[in-house]
Amino acid sequence: MNHPQTPEKHRYRVLIAGFGLVTPLGGSAWQTFTNLLAGHTLADRTGNLPEDIVPVDLARAVGAVTAAQHTATDPVIELAEKAAREAAMAAGVDLKDIPTFVGTSKGAVHALTAAHRIHFPQAHPPTLNAPPPPDADHAVALGPHGYLNHHLQQRLHLGPIHHYVAACASSLTALHHARQSLLREPVCAPASSQVPAPRPQTPNHALVVTAEASLLPLFIHSYRRLGVLAEQTPQGYRERPLDNTRRGFMLGEAGAAVLLTRVPTEEEPLPGETELLDTAFACEAYDLIRPSPTMPALRRIATQLFTNRPIDVIHPHAPGTTDHDPAELNAYIDTLKHTGQSEMPNLYACKGALGHSLGAAGLSALVIACLCAKTRKNPPMPWLTSPMDSPLSLTAHPSSLKPSTTHAVFAAGFAGHTAGAVIRHY
Repeated sequence: MNHPQTPEKHRYRVLIAGFGLVTPLGGSAWQTFTNLLAGHTLADRTGNLPEDIVPVDLARAVGAVTAAQHTATDPVIELAEKAAREAAMAAGVDLKDIPTFVGTSKGAVHALTAAHRIHFPQAHPPTLNAPPPPDADHAVALGPHGYLNHHLQQRLHLGPIHHYVAACASSLTALHHARQSLLREPVCAPASSQVPAPRPQTPNHALVVTAEASLLPLFIHSYRRLGVLAEQTPQGYRERPLDNTRRGFMLGEAGAAVLLTRVPTEEEPLPGETELLDTAFACEAYDLIRPSPTMPALRRIATQLFTNRPIDVIHPHAPGTTDHDPAELNAYIDTLKHTGQSEMPNLYACKGALGHSLGAAGLSALVIACLCAKTRKNPPMPWLTSPMDSPLSLTAHPSSLKPSTTHAVFAAGFAGHTAGAVIRHY
């Protein structure tokens, strides 16, 4: 399983031409990153909350993107659309008819809940009786993922949409399939054809988009019962990934998008370009909720992504739960040694600042990695008061990076879904 592999040779390279990110810390990628560099975290929002606040209100007050809440459809649609438009604007690309790859774990659950409330009002407390969207029943017919895709296609005039659901690895799984689609060669017509068929064209661009906005009682209480949320008090609701005091994660909403473009392999990289070098995904059938102590799926994809290339920074999944973080670090350390890395990379775990955005977490971390590479800076991790013991570089302070760096980004979810990607900024 863990034998080094030679990277595949392709006629094309895939570049990240533009990206977008909407989080509780900022309405754009650069605004979010500016706040990360300043050391801001979602925990800053707890300062003025009352001591007796109930868990649902606490999670909403800390993790919501306010600008997305008041919408005629569903907050997840607003987050996804805004991130997609930012990515397209940065790339200078018209989104019309572009193949799109969407990855979410929940989708438009607000609209689905609203439809249920219409037909079963007795099952919902009065606090949830906001006006339902005019097409709420469409969420029942299409499902929460189909409802999201329908509205994105209508608003942005996208091409065909491919949707992937793989728990918290959903958005990086979508990224993997988008990259594969750009590397895939067109299929030629059979030689025996009497009338030559037109050769199909592989698109030169692909949009990858994700969003999660599931701060509803059903999900908040579910995660509480699973024991993966941080303490539900204003003082204790902190996400401390990679710290010995970690006790669980905060829920955070987010929308993220990247616009991929392909160029011929013979074209030399230009200064300022960010290349998507490789992607991978895998799954392990260990347990529905708990991670495997040895994390074979993560080790498998890390071996592929680490082999034959130096890794400068690892952006781990690191949700801040008691069992996951040490198992994940051990998997990286073993794989780095196995693949012959000469130096141990730095670590930056953005969930300590942004919370856990579930299926959107992977692509959100990828956008943060692009910003780290472009600015040559890793933001601080102020929650690290007692860092886990590790040979990997782990510090609360901001760190400077080389002009050209390689970043590995990972996401791991329930039922063993795992995905990763490697980028290089020139």
